[in-house]
Amino acid sequence: MAKGKKTGGRVAGTPNKDNQSIMDKLAELNCDPLKGMTIIAEKSMEAKDYAMAFQCFKELGQYVAPKRKSIEVNSHVSFEQSLHGLTDDELDATLKGYNLDSTRV
Repeated sequence: MAKGKKTGGRVAGTPNKDNQSIMDKLAELNCDPLKGMTIIAEKSMEAKDYAMAFQCFKELGQYVAPKRKSIEVNSHVSFEQSLHGLTDDELDATLKGYNLDSTRV
């Protein structure tokens, strides 16, 4: 494979053969899993089986709002980094009150 470039393979968005065969079989059986799960969730709510309803809605929710990936937040910013990009006036205002060693500036 050329570095950084995709060569060959499926076009983006084309389902693979396994997924397509499952989708074809479900269509042949006139089976809509999302519709079925919705019916189960609604009947569970009516029967006050909230645990089952919760599980169904939790599964269905993934198709409406996909799970977000967790990210690591590195909130440590050094004092020097926080000063980067400030104008002279902003630096003066930020550093006002600090006792600066003029021999190190």
